[in-house]
Amino acid sequence: MTAKLIKPAILLAVVVGLGLAVNACGSSESGAQAGGTLNVLDTAGGVDSLDPGYWYYQSDYQELANTTQRQLYGWKPDETKPTPDIATALPKVSNGGKTVTVKIKDNIKYSPPLQNQTVKAADFKYSLERCFLPQVGNGYANVYYSDIEGVKAYQDEKSDEISGIETPDDQTLVINTTTPAGVLADGTALGMPCTVPVPKDYAQKYDKGKQSTYGQHQVFTGPYMIENDGKGKVTGYEPSKKLVMVRNPSWDKSTDFKPAYFDKINITCCSDATVAARKTISGQGYLSGDYAAPPVSVLKQALSSRKDQITVEPSGGNRYISLNTTVKPLDNVNVRRAISAVIDRNALRQTRGGPTLGTTATHFLPPGIAGFEEAGGTEGPGYDFASSATANVALAKEYMKKAGYENGTYDGPALLTIADNESPAKETAEAFQEQVKKIGLKLQFREVPHATMLTKFCQVPASDVAICPNLGWGADFFAAQSFIDPLFNGKNIVPSGNVNTAEVNDPKLNAQINDAKQITDPDKAAQAWADLDKEVTNQVYFIPWLWDNNVGLESSNMNGVSSKFNSGAYDFAFSSFD
Repeated sequence: MTAKLIKPAILLAVVVGLGLAVNACGSSESGAQAGGTLNVLDTAGGVDSLDPGYWYYQSDYQELANTTQRQLYGWKPDETKPTPDIATALPKVSNGGKTVTVKIKDNIKYSPPLQNQTVKAADFKYSLERCFLPQVGNGYANVYYSDIEGVKAYQDEKSDEISGIETPDDQTLVINTTTPAGVLADGTALGMPCTVPVPKDYAQKYDKGKQSTYGQHQVFTGPYMIENDGKGKVTGYEPSKKLVMVRNPSWDKSTDFKPAYFDKINITCCSDATVAARKTISGQGYLSGDYAAPPVSVLKQALSSRKDQITVEPSGGNRYISLNTTVKPLDNVNVRRAISAVIDRNALRQTRGGPTLGTTATHFLPPGIAGFEEAGGTEGPGYDFASSATANVALAKEYMKKAGYENGTYDGPALLTIADNESPAKETAEAFQEQVKKIGLKLQFREVPHATMLTKFCQVPASDVAICPNLGWGADFFAAQSFIDPLFNGKNIVPSGNVNTAEVNDPKLNAQINDAKQITDPDKAAQAWADLDKEVTNQVYFIPWLWDNNVGLESSNMNGVSSKFNSGAYDFAFSSFD
């Protein structure tokens, strides 16, 4: 996944590096000035939905979630643990880890037309419930909230509420689960947009029908709101054209940890990448948004004369090649291992610009995620087919022989491979195609637009795509569960929007994942997820080849502040004029 990151679904922001050293910058608030209008030129399509219940992509977090709404918990740019936002403190856990209690701040008000209405615990109950509604289209509720008591009855329409979510008073939210849930207990999964408060008495009418229209009529709790008519209708948004955010008159700075320096944020879509990059570097008042790929020529110029206008930050994510285990011969683990061995990870990284883009990967979990070191750190768990940054053709042929190919080369039909037609993903996929020829692998190779690659092919099991070489993942939050559970748990295979693209449904692996989810002790959890990381790496459902960096561009008068939580992208609620 290239231009966006599913947060996870997180589709990683694509940037072109140059193999040159660039110092990370833009993480300081020194010299911050309040006021002014921020301009952002988005080249990757903009947000997919205005509905907070849907938000799951990098652009959703950058452009909307961190600016227009508040949640139970939020994320400061440099921190890897959630910060209480509308919650007064981190959750209190009882009942053996199966009851989570959150206290809510008083007097947090909604934007017009509900400026006289305060946020109550019941609003979080409804926001979590609506994330299970098909008309909202949420991509992660089943992963993190399905163990809440009463979810199945609610999904099966046997109940009109989730019984395990209780609101004994306006300032208390209680969540009861059937088994201990570590990511609820520590607050991490309660820092996602499903905990943006949504008042049921106002929103329910918009949640009727085939698709919710609440996003176009939503009320806001953050420092900004999408420009609207004050009566509940958004006016500052045109799909694939513009998104305009202005001050929320109901926002009380004293209750929020976000400084929100800008008076206004203008996001324009969809700009040509070269024009956008040059305008950002040479103009005034610009930060880069969801770039498809800052052109090499612009970056070369910036590196030679405007180095302080480039930010390079670890994305906290990875890039990988997905192998569909339901398509022959990819159902054979030794064929998958052969493909991993024949891949030249250095060459793939070079298609995106070289070492500036990140570190070649030896296993799935990226640096900075608990379990990474326990799984072997940078060196990895030591599997011969995944340890080398360059191709090992002889080893690959040995694995092909183990798979039953006597000559060490494939002699079957071509495998349907769907690639992104945008640079630099296009070049990466084409390099992969050449590399696998060394073991006789023939590809039915198609390059399609990025959105089509996902919505029509790679994320649709019925399309029977064998290989998707242009995918990537970023953490929903700083926990290994957000890498392993969505992508490898068989229960998460769905007809569309499917991120378990390898279609892994191993009962033993599913049980191991479910056991790990219940561990609340951080050290034990890290080891459990590390063991799972080793297992999925050994089975080669995906071939991780890069732990990548995010590259940001900013105008000379800007102080862009990068967000670790959002894969190194700029956090507009903390950035400012310098």
